[in-house]
Amino acid sequence: MPKFTQAWFSLMILSLWFSLTALQADATTEGKVVGGVQHEMPEWFKESFLEIQDDIKEATDANKHVMLFFHLNNCPYCAKMLDDNFLQDPLKTYIQEHFDVIAINVKGDRQVQYSKELSFSEKELAGDLEVTLTPTITFINAENKTVARLNGYRSPEQFKPVLEYVASQTYKTESLSDYLAKQPAQASYQIRPNALFEDLKDLSTIKTPLLVVFESTRCSDCNFLHDTLLKNAAIQEELKAFKVVRFAADDITEITDVNGNKTTAKNWLQQLKLSYQPGIVLFDEGKEVTRLEGKLYNFHFQQLLNYVSSHGYKERSFPEHLGLRQEEQLGQGKTVDIGE
Repeated sequence: MPKFTQAWFSLMILSLWFSLTALQADATTEGKVVGGVQHEMPEWFKESFLEIQDDIKEATDANKHVMLFFHLNNCPYCAKMLDDNFLQDPLKTYIQEHFDVIAINVKGDRQVQYSKELSFSEKELAGDLEVTLTPTITFINAENKTVARLNGYRSPEQFKPVLEYVASQTYKTESLSDYLAKQPAQASYQIRPNALFEDLKDLSTIKTPLLVVFESTRCSDCNFLHDTLLKNAAIQEELKAFKVVRFAADDITEITDVNGNKTTAKNWLQQLKLSYQPGIVLFDEGKEVTRLEGKLYNFHFQQLLNYVSSHGYKERSFPEHLGLRQEEQLGQGKTVDIGE
């Protein structure tokens, strides 16, 4: 049996001390998430047993539609959507008069009987419906069909015409995107130049990541896009991997879309059926990967870009990719700010 010298023992103690110190240092460099906002559902939301067919029948009998509000704990967009639209008049009263609102937690375990054939947990339902942004709001008619869907935050000015579209049952004769395009402008936005935008009319040869922006004078969030998102250094770094093109929503100049079709920005926008502006569609290898139809803050917008440029979309969903990226940055000791 070997003899342990005092020098060897001292060296072991010193090595152990360095190891513990390193572990403590690693622990102290663990990052944190900030910017989350706690929220509660308004007390007037329907207390549902989550048997959606029964909810639909009750709503139809009262001349209403069912609205499913998909949310996530500490989601800043959910809190803002509730504060701006569901807790303030005149929209609060309008929603109460025309809709039965049911909250669905995208990470929840409550059982949802979505139809006679389909039963899910809340999180399974969110996965089946491909809910990638919160809040996601779906509107359901008497036949248990989704007649409109919003992915992400909408301001009261943007939300009101959607509510009117559903309540008036205009969905029977017209798409939501076409209906919104006819609405009078609520904002006096003037389309702005930006050095990040390239002047390209033929998109058919672009097989690298491509970001297409549609703006119009009724765009209430376009200033936020220019003044906040596109000025963020991390986002500018991600955009280096992209061709970035912007079109005016009503532009009738001839362009060639990603599929080689001769069209105009106006017609292409109608074909894409975007119901939000700035509408953003992200392509890779000549195919649409994902789109943005709601307001995102800096961190989430950056990760949406990374999802495409890194080809993460080939391996996982955006929520999974977002989680991996967040954990990676937290492990590096960075603060992840998911707020505005």
